[in-house]
Parts: sequence; structure tokens; C-alpha cells
Amino acid sequence: MARARFLALLFCLTGLLLALPLRAQDGIELSAEEKAWIAAHPLVRVATSRSYGPFTFVDESGAVRGLSVDYIERLRRLTGLHIELAPPAPFAESMQALKDGRVDLIMSVRDTAERREFLSFTRPYITVPAVLLRRREDGVRTAPAAGDLQPGEKVSVSQGYAVQPFLADRFPDNPRTIEADDRSLLRRLAGGEISAGVMDMAGATYLMRTEGIGNVRVVGDIGFAYDLAIGYRRDWPLLGRILQKGLDQIDADERQAIADRWIPLDHGGGAFSRRAVIGGSVVLALGLLGLLAMAGWNRTLRREVVARTEQLQHELAERRRLQDADHARAMAELANRSKAEFMSQASHELRTPLNAVLGFAQLLAVDGERPLDETQRQRVARIEEAARHLLLLIEDMMSFSRLESGTLVVEAKPIDAIPLLRRCVELAMPAAADAGLTLVFEPPPNLPLVLADPLRLEQVMHNLVSNAIKYNRAGGWVRVRAWTRGPEEFCIEVADSGMGLSIEQQAQLFQPFNRLGRSALEGTGIGLVICKQLMERMGGRIGVSSEAGQGSRFTLELRVAPATGATP
Repeated sequence: MARARFLALLFCLTGLLLALPLRAQDGIELSAEEKAWIAAHPLVRVATSRSYGPFTFVDESGAVRGLSVDYIERLRRLTGLHIELAPPAPFAESMQALKDGRVDLIMSVRDTAERREFLSFTRPYITVPAVLLRRREDGVRTAPAAGDLQPGEKVSVSQGYAVQPFLADRFPDNPRTIEADDRSLLRRLAGGEISAGVMDMAGATYLMRTEGIGNVRVVGDIGFAYDLAIGYRRDWPLLGRILQKGLDQIDADERQAIADRWIPLDHGGGAFSRRAVIGGSVVLALGLLGLLAMAGWNRTLRREVVARTEQLQHELAERRRLQDADHARAMAELANRSKAEFMSQASHELRTPLNAVLGFAQLLAVDGERPLDETQRQRVARIEEAARHLLLLIEDMMSFSRLESGTLVVEAKPIDAIPLLRRCVELAMPAAADAGLTLVFEPPPNLPLVLADPLRLEQVMHNLVSNAIKYNRAGGWVRVRAWTRGPEEFCIEVADSGMGLSIEQQAQLFQPFNRLGRSALEGTGIGLVICKQLMERMGGRIGVSSEAGQGSRFTLELRVAPATGATP
């Protein structure tokens, strides 16, 4: 009886999932009025910043990059707008340029009454909290009254930011000093010139990582959040309508992928209430229950699909009609798409509380005013470890499911692979240093462009470099290099001095959920399976050469991009 009720509930849920619309293709429906407006405005100028990482910043090659730039490029493809990035300028100068009409819109900005005098805004597309930062002195992680400003204490903020009126209202007795930008604020805080500063969490963690600032920590949430939207000229309402249509087309999975690329999960130390232990444990328990329920539904749905397919095959044998076979295939495909959509939604809903668990556990572990005892520290460490493992499992399961169902978009195009490889190596440097390893990158000069999806190639490289570090030994090394093999083949190699693989292990290397007998190390067993499928989707392949105890060499082979005007 209980099984019958569960199956009835499952069929209701499956029916709802089948009724959901399929993911829309690139491009949006524009009215005749909107199309005419785009044709009449051949250029839309976007304000940028030199140092507003991770939203907009100038990299070492002089290019403007960041989360906002990814959104701009996506909106350009979706809407057909002719968008141009204005030269980088400080935030206050960009706002003046918007008032003067020298630029037309600005990304990642908060709606305020003052700005509404000359700007209109889309609905927010990302939210980040504002946090209090302090300098860590001689290994002490928190300053007095962690998370709070002392009476009369000065606090620094960057010029033109929307948090200033909030601070004036919430902390009227604390004088405010204005810095030119966030980088200047962090450097002065790290140098001891100021004692406290307020920044958004994403910008603070990004700059601390890229600037190598290790003596500044997050110590608390000040109760203010940046609901970031797109600000555009008030006299161009049709531009706002077009931009909002484009934003609405970017689904939760794609927004999460863009955010994950630029905003790290680990955002340093700080202090939080002990109630976070209870809250974090509850959220983690709910997340685990949700994952178990999702796995149960997935297995049951798979059994129902198999049973339905067998039933349809039996009807085909009895009726001998090809139409029944076509119908059976259509039903199976529809069920697979529904399963992929369900797992995508469930993954997104689980990642949000898990990110909160990670953040609270990290802040709680470094509470200098109310330190935990040894037992509590061990329990918090277990919470953080379990949450990280669960988050990795969700991400890998989601990617694997989308690859299996064919819903993961992979777009191979000509790219310069060297900056991408250098970025992957730089991001892995701290982990290599912690493990006592030497990580080197050997880029040869004058390599041609390669046909690859930059986001997916970066995902593959992160997995291989991470594995090379994880399965290595103290004092060892990891080497990344690239070269061409003939006129049409581009090769990338990740080599290490680690434990290596036996012949038997190499034969099982690309089997899902096979840990090769290394269950003592953290992992899911599907990372290399995902890498193999992503490489095949990009028209390439992955190979391995290894001996037990002698290290491993993973080689990626991709096609060289054809010369301009040639046909691939």
C-alpha cells in the first residue's frame, strides 16, 4: 500500500515535470518596435572599471574581463544589441559619464533613489552581501568585537558605492573615509593604515586572492546586500525592456555557472553567532535528505522508463507496427529530458543552502571572541568537510546527467588556449603550495588557435590539475605544457610525479563511480568520465600514460583552428 502511494506521488511529480517547457534556444522574441529601436541605435556603450573584480577588471594582457563582461556577451548574442565596452574608469567617473550621456548603461549596480534621477534599472540578476573587513595581526584572526564597529571607529568604503547611505543611517557615530576604489581600500587595510573597511563579499574575496593579500579577513555581515541589476539611460526605456528579456532567457543553471567561474566559495575567516551551528546542521541535514530523495526518485523513474519501454516493445511485437516503436522512442527521450530538468532544479536548490553551510562553518571556526573548544572545532570541521563533499557530488552528478541526456551545451570555437591554461595553473598554485608541490607551466611561443569551448576546456583542466595535486606526494611536481603535433593537432599535457596507475587501473579509469581503490581520498569517481565526454563533444580526445609509482601523464588532443576564411 505504501509503495502504491509512493508510485502515485511519483507519477504526479513526473506529470508536472513533463508539463514544464523545454529550455529555450539562444535568441529572444523581439517586437517590431524593439527591432526598430536596435536598428536605430547602432551602438550601446557600457561603462567598465579597471579594478571592480570579479565584476569588471583589466587583466594582465589589458583586456576587460569579469562576471559582468560574461553577462554582456551573453546579452549581445541573445538580443542582437550592438554593444561596445567603454574604456575602464573609476566608479564615480562612470556614474558621471552616465549622467552626461557619454555611456549608456552600467552592469552590476544597485538601484538607489539618487541614481534613479538619471538611470532606470532591470530586475536584479545577482545578490552579494556587504561585509566588514579587518586586518589580522600576528596570526590573530579577529579584531575587537568581531563583526561590529567600535563606537567612534572610522570605517572606509569606496567612492560612490550604495552602501554609504546605509552606513550613515545604521552607524551614525562611526566616521566614514572614502577610498578611490576597492583595491586601494584593501591595500591600506592590509598595511595597517585603516582599521576597518566595508566591501561586497564577491569583490573582497576576489581581490584578496588576486592581490595575494593574506592578512585581511571577513569578520561579519553588516546587514546590507547588493541586489545588482543593469542600470541604463532613463530616456531609453525600450533598451531596458530588451535587456530584461535577455536576462529572463538566462536560466538558473547558466547564472550559477557564470557565478561559479568568478566568485569562489571560500571567503576567508570571520565571526558569526553560535546559532549558526544549529542552523548549518539543519540545512546540511535537509540537503542530505533532499539528495537521497532525488536519488530515489531518479532510480524509480528509471525503472518506470524501462518498464514502459518493455511494454511498448511488447505491443510492437504484437501489433507489428513501426508507429508504436517511434512512439516508444519519443516517450523515452521525453522522460530523459524531464529527468535532466528535475535534476537541474534540484541541484540549484541544494547548492544555495550548501553554500550557506560552508560560509557559516568557516566563519564559526575562526570566532576569536567566542572560540570553540576542541570537540566543537572537530564537529564544525566535519560539517564543512561533509558540505564540500556533498557540493562536489551534486556538481559532478549534475554535469554527468546533462551530458548523458545531451542537454549540456558545448560550443567549439577558435580560442587562444595559453591564457586559459595560465589562469588554471595560477588558480591551482595555492593548493600545490599547501601540498608541498612544485607546479610549473611551460608555454611555447607562437602556438595557433585551437577549436574548443573555453568554459568546458577550463573545467577539464581544473579537474586534471586538481587530480595531479591530490594524487601526488610531498616534494613532488606537476607540469602543464602545450604543443602542436603536425598542422592540425593541438596537444595539452598535465604530468605529475605522483602514485601513478597500474595497467588494471588504467583499464577502469573512465568507468563512472570507480574510485580505483582510492576511497580514502575525497572524490566522486566521475570527474574523468565528465572530462572524457566533454573532450569528445569538442571534437577531441583524452589519453593517459602511466606506471604504478612513477607518476601519470594525461594528454588532451584538440583540432587546430583553421586559418581565417578556411573551412574546418
